[in-house]
Amino acid sequence: MIDLSLDFLLSVIAILFIVLCGFMMYIFYQRQSEVRFKKSRDIYLKDYSQLWYEYLFNNEIFSVVLIPRGKPQVQAIEMIFSSYLKNITNDDMRWKMKNFSNQYLKTFYENDLMNKRWSIRMNALYRIADLQLDELLDACKKLETTKYSKEEFFQLLKIYSLFQPELFIQKIKVPNANYSESEYRRLFVLLEEDTFMRFFDEFTSWSMSIQFAVIDTAAAKKNMKYIEKLEQLLTNENDEIKIRALKGLFEIGVIENINPYIPFVTSHLWEVRLMVGKIFKYVPLSYSYPYLEQLLQDENWWVRSQAAKTIAEDRDGLEKLKEFISYSTDHYAVEMAQETIMRKQGTR
Repeated sequence: MIDLSLDFLLSVIAILFIVLCGFMMYIFYQRQSEVRFKKSRDIYLKDYSQLWYEYLFNNEIFSVVLIPRGKPQVQAIEMIFSSYLKNITNDDMRWKMKNFSNQYLKTFYENDLMNKRWSIRMNALYRIADLQLDELLDACKKLETTKYSKEEFFQLLKIYSLFQPELFIQKIKVPNANYSESEYRRLFVLLEEDTFMRFFDEFTSWSMSIQFAVIDTAAAKKNMKYIEKLEQLLTNENDEIKIRALKGLFEIGVIENINPYIPFVTSHLWEVRLMVGKIFKYVPLSYSYPYLEQLLQDENWWVRSQAAKTIAEDRDGLEKLKEFISYSTDHYAVEMAQETIMRKQGTR
């Protein structure tokens, strides 16, 4: 019985030893493959980085030696392109990258889209968007027929926004397209103006996250085209929409007509009154002072502070604050005006 147990134990040990040896050989092979991959990639970077620079920026003739022979060279090209895309804005450079990618990288990324590994598919989707591989649009659509992750669908939306805006509008409406405000902003900032403007035209049909993202994106773009659209949102029943629209208008920084903002001086929301106090910075003090004086006597400290600051930023603002101090009976407003004058004079 003891002999049988010993034989069994020896057999188990032998099997484990064989498995361990196989595993070690696999690790060694993988390590050697990685070393060869890195070496091949680095050789390409060393030999051809300067050639890429000459082609992209000095109008040198394209050399066939730049065409990748395998994955290591593709990764090297990705590194070169990514470095330039992050640091340089040049339409001719982007066109050359796009043309090269569609001609010589298309097959690599098309195969990657069908890979079982999520990370490889995601990398392909990132590169398709970054390098403008519009010839892979159909392959991207095909990916939707498989089981895909939320992250993959987000990248597909990004690709559609670049290559087929109508499809982007259609796809963003589906139930599984449910993302955060920041994610929607990342998509909207890529859109052409005509496509982005459609989100304002159909504003009420979008989810709250999309509505907030549309307003914030308009603010970030600082385009005067959006002033009218944002002013129209000031009548929205949602208070957060009003506040964000006011913030957006403040960020754009152009106020052609003070009238749409006057009713908000007496808003029941202190955040709204605060934003109006900021916006009046872009209106001549001769027009805005009566309303700023009202805000200077607001019950909220932040509103009073902003009103005093806005007045003080005008060239005649300090005199206006001194004049206000001479006749006002509002102790808190007078105190705020005095503090603002002291701070302003202290910075001179």
